[in-house]
Amino acid sequence: MPSPAGSHAGGELRAFVGVGGNLGDRLATLRSAVRMLAEGIVPRTRVVSSSAVYETRPVGPSKGAFLNAVIELRTELEPRQLLEGLLELEARHGRERRKRWDARTLDLDLLVVQRADDHGAWQELRVDVEGLTLPHPRIGDRDFVLVPLSDLTGGEAVLDGCTAGAWLDAIAETERTILRRVLEVGELLR
Repeated sequence: MPSPAGSHAGGELRAFVGVGGNLGDRLATLRSAVRMLAEGIVPRTRVVSSSAVYETRPVGPSKGAFLNAVIELRTELEPRQLLEGLLELEARHGRERRKRWDARTLDLDLLVVQRADDHGAWQELRVDVEGLTLPHPRIGDRDFVLVPLSDLTGGEAVLDGCTAGAWLDAIAETERTILRRVLEVGELLR
């Protein structure tokens, strides 16, 4: 069982990060953030894969469609350290945190973090400390997270022993936000 701080006993963690934004050149911003992650802006962290990119209608009071994707990382950092690196990357892309669900240039959400057990199977870490809850508390309500997460994990159980697709099936069609696919799986890395 992981400690409350989410520490791990050596080895890499697998992290899924939601990447989105609805201000400026949305696609260029997403590509820039992923490229900077791939180039090592967050130490001891590497990009493994990216989902397709989806255009989605906003949730909450924000205006303007978002672009959303999920990337898979491997990291030697503890979840809190990884989150700090992601927040710094947001700031480098002009993100200002004024109020919840406001328009933003870049949003990087730490969704699920896993570590390999003694048999090499990925097990999700559970963390609930000030400023960091894992898995992300609203992941199961967001098609714009579950669809790209499913792109990367397919039939693999990644959240509470269920697949992203199973979680997606529980969201009513009227609550879904995805408008269209903008890029195919992996194209965000190019």
